[in-house]
Amino acid sequence: MTEPPAVAGTAAQHHLAVPGRPAVRRSDFEAFYTSEMRAVSVFLMHQGATPYEAADAAHEAITKLLPDHWRTLEHPRAWLRVTAQRCYWRQTDSRTLPTDPVPDRPGGTCPVAEVALTATQQRIMNALHQLTPGRRTVMAWHLDGFDNHEIAQMLDMTPAAVRQNICRARKDLVAILDLDKGVAHD
Repeated sequence: MTEPPAVAGTAAQHHLAVPGRPAVRRSDFEAFYTSEMRAVSVFLMHQGATPYEAADAAHEAITKLLPDHWRTLEHPRAWLRVTAQRCYWRQTDSRTLPTDPVPDRPGGTCPVAEVALTATQQRIMNALHQLTPGRRTVMAWHLDGFDNHEIAQMLDMTPAAVRQNICRARKDLVAILDLDKGVAHD
């Protein structure tokens, strides 16, 4: 990948220019990457991915985002999640855990290390994995902060179907977590 031309200032102030669109600073993409890689990994883990599968799919999606898509997309957060979700779904069940650690991202921190979950978060994640795939997918989008209309657009559903899936998933989660709570106290 060739480096974008420099403008006055430091390397962090490089701009990615597209005719007819405002310039995007390189530091803007770096901030997007830093915030979204963890978020997308957790998003995929909500759908059943292991941390390694999530990191792999998230990295594959981010490489598809560069270099041209980042500058032209109207909704890069949603695009990144749709693409990462598709990358994850293409992964096979025969995948084994890697023996080498996940490569570090720029800055020296591995995204898998950043998605370490508390005991409560792990309990909720386990409950999410017990949902049907459709409800789990809708809840992953919902938990990631997307509204019903956005989820409907991304998953090619009606907003009513999204609301119904979220409502049913919440009821299922309450029942699962309540049963889990009862088992923990036995």
